[in-house]
Amino acid sequence: MTSSRWQVLRDGDAGLILTVAFDAGRGDAGFADLASFLEGRRVLEGVPLRSTVAELVKEGPDAYVEPWLEAVKELGQPVRAVFGHCAGSGLARELFGRLRTLGLGEPTDEPSGEPCLITFDPILVDSHILADDYRTAVRTLAAQLSPQDLETALVAAGPCDDGPALTGADVLPLAEAMETAYGTAVAAACERLNVAPAVQQQLSDRFSHYLAYLTAAAWAQAAPPARDTPPATTVLSATGGVGTDDADPRGTITRFAVDRTRLLADPDVAAYVSRATGG
Repeated sequence: MTSSRWQVLRDGDAGLILTVAFDAGRGDAGFADLASFLEGRRVLEGVPLRSTVAELVKEGPDAYVEPWLEAVKELGQPVRAVFGHCAGSGLARELFGRLRTLGLGEPTDEPSGEPCLITFDPILVDSHILADDYRTAVRTLAAQLSPQDLETALVAAGPCDDGPALTGADVLPLAEAMETAYGTAVAAACERLNVAPAVQQQLSDRFSHYLAYLTAAAWAQAAPPARDTPPATTVLSATGGVGTDDADPRGTITRFAVDRTRLLADPDVAAYVSRATGG
């Protein structure tokens, strides 16, 4: 049985692995590449929720992970491991904790006897991350915006530059403001290009879904893990500094001599992951 909440990356019967990431369309290697090396495993990737920041604020911090969790219950197969990549590491950690609480993990050879959590180049999502990604998205529209429209759109990220980086629930007002401002910028750009309303909505929705994903990750990371949570294994690329801020200091941290864009397609990384998950 499969679910619309989970995409099958590889099918097998030697253990269920759940993965959390968001394909930003940049051509980087993803969990589908890693899954191609994991012979015999059943590897599923969480389908990002078609949610907005506004909906997330209304429904609460559990709203993002809950549909994934309910679908795992329906699958009826214990989970051997949970993987998270980049910003998805926070959501993977949240999912992992909830699976443990519900007893949905498969006993393993880990010292704890429980399933394992592996994060790849984990990033702690904060207001600065949100602002950088928002400005990148807005600048893709720059050629279709008037100088005034562009300036107005970029103002939404301005508060993120004042003071220290914010995370957790503190990012919610900022993310909501960015979501609204981006929708206004897209409308202005589409009006200039005489784009169909349906296309305009698709453009706005795509960024809203990504922003909701980042916001949910920031929210999830704000809550400390339970004291009895097994330590996460962290896999880092050669890119200096990436992942060190959000690596679990209690667990094994291993850096590979591979560019961050190819981390999940590297054979040595795959071999390490296979061993770590009992392969």
